[in-house]
Parts: sequence; C-alpha cells; structure tokens
Amino acid sequence: MRFWVKMLAAPCLALAGAGSAQAAWWQAQTRHFTVYREGSDDKLRDFAERLEKFDFLLRTVTKVTDPEQGSPVKVYILSSETKVRDLARNRNVGGFYTTSDRSAFAVLSRGEKTSEFDYGAQEILFHEYTHHFMLHHFPAAYPAWYVEGFAEFFSIVKFPRDGSIEFGHVPLARAPGLVLGSPYPVKNLFARNTDGLSLRDGDRYYGTAWLLTHYFQYKPDRRAEIARYLKDVSDGVKDMDPDSYFEGGLDGLEKDLKAYMRHRMSASRLTPKQMRIEAINVEPVDPAQGDLIEDELRLICHPRTEELPDLVDKIRATAAKYPRSAYAFALLAEAELKAEQAEAALADADRAIAIDPQSSRAYAVRAQLWMERAQESDAAADWKTALTSIVRANRADTEDPVPLALFYRYHAMRGGKMPDLGYDGLYKAYTLLPQSPEYRMNFAQATAARGDYEYAAKLLGPIAYSPHGSELREAALRFMEQFEAQAQNEAKRAPSAGSRTPAP
Repeated sequence: MRFWVKMLAAPCLALAGAGSAQAAWWQAQTRHFTVYREGSDDKLRDFAERLEKFDFLLRTVTKVTDPEQGSPVKVYILSSETKVRDLARNRNVGGFYTTSDRSAFAVLSRGEKTSEFDYGAQEILFHEYTHHFMLHHFPAAYPAWYVEGFAEFFSIVKFPRDGSIEFGHVPLARAPGLVLGSPYPVKNLFARNTDGLSLRDGDRYYGTAWLLTHYFQYKPDRRAEIARYLKDVSDGVKDMDPDSYFEGGLDGLEKDLKAYMRHRMSASRLTPKQMRIEAINVEPVDPAQGDLIEDELRLICHPRTEELPDLVDKIRATAAKYPRSAYAFALLAEAELKAEQAEAALADADRAIAIDPQSSRAYAVRAQLWMERAQESDAAADWKTALTSIVRANRADTEDPVPLALFYRYHAMRGGKMPDLGYDGLYKAYTLLPQSPEYRMNFAQATAARGDYEYAAKLLGPIAYSPHGSELREAALRFMEQFEAQAQNEAKRAPSAGSRTPAP
C-alpha cells in the first residue's frame, strides 16, 4: 500500500463470493483492541498480543500516562487480499484504517508480504494505528512530513522470540527511493503536503520524512530544535521561517541528514520485563454476528446508493436464520435506515428491542426515525418519543458515541438555547472517538457557538492540516481561519456578560 493514497472514509464494494459458506469467526479482546479473524487459529492470540505490545511501546516512548483510551480499535482480518481491495475500491491497497460513527477500525488480510522490500499488513496497521494514537493523545496542526514520518518510524517493529519488541529499524520498502532516488529535498519537505505526489516522489517523500524523524529521535542535540519548531507550528505562530529554527538552516539540516544516512542506523528495544500486557480473551464470535461481519463492513464503509437494496436483502436473509438475534435485526434496521426504508427499519428496530431491551443500536435507529418524523410533524408526542429512544440508547451503552451525538442533534433540531447536557454529550462523543473527523468538526463548531473560538480553531488543526487533501480538509481550514479571526476580535475588546450564540 502507498500511504499517500490513504483510505480515510474509504467507500466499499460488495465482497466477492457473497453468500458462500463461511468458517466460524473468532475474536480476541484486549484493553485497546478487538480483533476478528475468520477461522480458529492460534495466531489470533499472538497477533492481539503484538498489538498490545505496540500500544505499550507508543505510550512508553511518548510518555503517555493518561488512562483514558477511548473506544477500542476494531481490527478485521479477512481471508484474502481480494476482499480487502474490494472493500477499499483500490487494487493497490493491502489494508486500510478509517472510522465509522461508532468506532475506529482497520481491515487487512491474512496474507504475508512478498518480500522484505514490500509493506505487509502488519506495517500498514502499525502505521495507521500510530496516526490513530497521535490523534487521540497529541491532536494538533503538525506539518505533514512529521505526521507521516512519525507513523513511518513506528511502522517497522520486530518481535524477537524472547518476547521483546524492537523499533527504529529501517523501512526497507522506502530504501530504494532514498538510496537510488536520493532523499526528498528538505526545503520542499517542509513546504508541502502529500497532495499530487507521483509514485517516485511519494517514496522519496515518505522515506525522507521517516529519515528526518529517525534523525531527531536519535540526535539529542537536534531534538530541542524540532521540539521548538513543532510547538510553534501547532500553536499557529504566523510567518514562521523554518531556517531560523535549525543550526545552519534547512540547508545545514539537509547536509547533516545526508551524512546521517550514510552511517549505521540505531534501533531500540523494550524487554518483556519492561512491558505490562493485560490478559487477552479469545473466544468464538456469536454465530449471527459472524455471518454478518462482512456485510456490516460493507454497510459502514459508505456503500453507493444503488448497492443498498441488495445489501439490505442479504442482511435480511441472514437475520431470518437467527430470529432470536437482536444484533442481526439491529444491523438490518441500520441498513434499512440508510436505504430509506423507514417503516421496515422501525419495525426491525422494535423487533431487536423486543429481543434485547438493552440494544443501544436499535434504540439509536429508532431515535433517528422519530426525529425525522418529529421534524415533519413538530408534534410534542413525536419529539418525546425520539428523546426517550435517545436516552434509552445511552443508558444501554454509555460508551457508544452515537446516542451522545444524537442528543446534541435532537436539541439543535428543536431550536432554542442548547442545554449544557447537549454540549456535554457531544464532547463525550468526541472524546470517545477523536479520530472521527465528523465528531471533531461538529464539536469544534459547537465550541465556537459557545464563544470559545480559540479552542474551536485548535480542534480543527488536525483536519485542516491533514497531509491528504479532501473537501473536509478545505472546509476545516476555512472554519479554522474564521475562528482564529473571531478569537482575535474577542481578545481586542473587553469580555461582556451577554448570552452566547445558540448552537446551529
């Protein structure tokens, strides 16, 4: 996979071989991950343990002591690369990471990489999880090269048989671009993001970003320079001159970097005694959920409108095989809601609730349907039914961000002053899944609506300065500039005791 073609919010295709018999699915539950794999395999526990070791490594190196971890990342290991590529709509993708409205998740295949000069599924996952970790614990407007270089630095780890973990190794997939093509010019690296890079320049860009990150990690005399530079970038200091931050300017930095590349690279290691990994629970997935895992992936990966009817029919057929599965009918209700089959969605949501009165997902579907009805009728009874469904969804699963976001949306739709609980709900949804650009954007706008323009602008930094172009990035940049200007205007005049603007 080429990382500059990232699959954030990647659309999905129907999986090949739909309807064929499937092996049983198993899951490994750890503190920070839930890993799903088709077929019983002793490698599942080992893979889950590696993920936890990797998370421990990131926390150790970055000195993160915050016990809050947000929603666990879901990892789906599919039986073939073809399925992964079909989901990603990209023949060159070996795995991808994105977010739904409920969780962050990664999809990869069981296949091994073809050579040491290729990227395998493990490297892809570690690269993307490092982005996930950074967004959770260090969300800021970092330069594109550092965002990618930091992820590249941690993507190459090794797990010796003694139970240790090694990091800082050279990503051999980037070596040809560095050695044969020469490093990407440092001035250009500091001046641009990853938009429009060719295949050759992309390799050089990512390789040089890794090299520069490695250099700063292992050169203490340079570390203070980059720390000061990154702080000023994230603080939004205007008219920065990168040359002024580094001894010898960027030309001197490039000269030292090329000399550094010619020497043997250092690597580091954590021993088993240094690591604390909690218990890992491996068990079979509920048969109904197992039969629906790949269909759920299709549903949460933004299928095209014309694909939805067939997807609904397939989920409905599977749900019919499990008449006592609340999971199956809640998923069916979600699919029907997306397909605009409102009556069927409400009926199946109610069926799921009748089977399991604690089905948060079913109550969330019910809430969305009644909110739409209430918006049309403006009847007090309809609004009350919608709110009751939101509250019950939240009580059933207090760590599900969907009901929390719906609570804010409910009050926004009704109009008037937003209650503090509405802001609190949106804030918790954001903290549970800060990697979601939608939750981040919505919370930033809500924060601005309360008058805290400076914080709102900072919230948008990771989206506005994302290394990868998108319409959302352009919108975030516009809002960020607007909020920064409003913050400056607020600072120029004395604060007033007037009421704040209600949420949109």
